[in-house]
Amino acid sequence: MNNAPPDSEPSDSHGPFGLVVRVPTPDRRPHPEHAPWAGAFPERLADFLTGLIPLFIAELAAATDAQFQQARDAALEQIANHGDDLQFGGEHRRSSRTALAKAFALLARAEGGVTALGAHACTAVHEGCPGLRPSHPPRPSDSGRRP
Repeated sequence: MNNAPPDSEPSDSHGPFGLVVRVPTPDRRPHPEHAPWAGAFPERLADFLTGLIPLFIAELAAATDAQFQQARDAALEQIANHGDDLQFGGEHRRSSRTALAKAFALLARAEGGVTALGAHACTAVHEGCPGLRPSHPPRPSDSGRRP
C-alpha cells in the first residue's frame, strides 16, 4: 500500500519502521551441546526480533550521531557480556534480547540491511531484499484461470 501523495517522488525508504521480515534459516543439525538451538528457540527468537526491531528502527530514526554511537556501544556491551543469558537463560535474558533487537535496528541502516538469526531488517530499498521478493513462486492455479 502506498500512502504517499500522488505528486510525490518515489521513496527509497521503507518508512518509519523499516522493513523487517522472517527469512529461512539453513537446515543444519546443531551439535548436541547447542541444545537451545535445536528446538523452538530459533523460531521464537526470529519472531521476537521481527516484532521488536521495527520499534527500535522508529526510535532511532531521529537519533543524533552521538545517540547512535551510545546505543551501539550499549548494545555491544550487553551482548558481549550477557549473550549467553540470551541463549541459555539467566538474569540478563530480557536485556540481552532487547540489546540484540536494538543492534539489528542499528545495522538495518547499513546498505543492504542485516540478515541473521532468521530475520532481515533494512531501512531502504536495496537489491536482493528478501522483503521485496514473493515468499513463494506463483502456483499454476494463481494465473487467473478457473479449473
